[in-house]
Amino acid sequence: MTPKQEMICRQLVLRAVVWDAEDLDKNERKKLEEEIQAFRIRRIQVKRRQNAAQQPHSVYNGIQKALRKAGISEKTALLVTGDAALAQYVYDCGNKKDSDGNSRRRQNAGMGVVFYEKSGSRAAAAADMVVLGFEEIGVQFLDRVQKRRNRLPWIILYTKRTYVREITVQDLDALYALYEEEGITDYTEPLFEREKEESYTESYIDHQYYYYGYGMWVVCDRKTGALIGRAGIEHREVEGEVCMELGYVIGTAYQRQGYASEVCASIVAYAKEELEIEQLHCFIHPNNKGSLRVAQKLGFTQCQSKEHRQGELWHFSMEL
Repeated sequence: MTPKQEMICRQLVLRAVVWDAEDLDKNERKKLEEEIQAFRIRRIQVKRRQNAAQQPHSVYNGIQKALRKAGISEKTALLVTGDAALAQYVYDCGNKKDSDGNSRRRQNAGMGVVFYEKSGSRAAAAADMVVLGFEEIGVQFLDRVQKRRNRLPWIILYTKRTYVREITVQDLDALYALYEEEGITDYTEPLFEREKEESYTESYIDHQYYYYGYGMWVVCDRKTGALIGRAGIEHREVEGEVCMELGYVIGTAYQRQGYASEVCASIVAYAKEELEIEQLHCFIHPNNKGSLRVAQKLGFTQCQSKEHRQGELWHFSMEL
């Protein structure tokens, strides 16, 4: 494996791909199958009776038996299928009804579902992800689908001294401690009271991350795993238009050591290369000298017109 592949491999929760899309062109899935083999992920072929229609629950029972035989949990397996009825059935197995009768994902939803929509079919199917082909899809993509299914955080990027990942409810103790440090909330909104913050975090994971794939993340020390700050990209409305805003806060013990610049430079590169964002913005209080230095070091320039100010905050932008 290459160093990059080894790093990806350490992050994977995916242990098996359950394959049920045999009519896919072999050349189209060649790269994906090579990656599956390289990362030592088990490929389990769905077995169907010849010349006999099978109900989704029957096929699913066969999949469960195959996983149990291989010693693999459904939480670490992903179904790839072109069968809309099977996709719907397996997807629904990971959901539950709330008090209002609405369907919601379970905390541990089990096997994820990628539905292969054949060209021109426009078949409707419930799934964690719908794809039209597999030329641009790799193991890391499939692993992230499975993590999203079970509310497991993605590691977004690594820097020399840190890694940036999605938030979890389990991070809240460390975040409350961070926000209690001297000066942290001088220019940053404090957290809600605990019950409201937990509810907000769960909703943020299910909606912001799920629909956009980005948001505010947590920053962790690569050596210790300790949470040392927050950084990421969020939306801010300015003059009726939605801006992509870079935000960041670093714990007091790690300030004035270049951590903010290190993390934010990597996020700017990620925004350009992975998210294809064309312009980023920062909104900084004029007394926040540290953040002003970071923004200028990154290459942000101040918008001069008064209408670009947000109350007391100065508006900075950068073309990517």
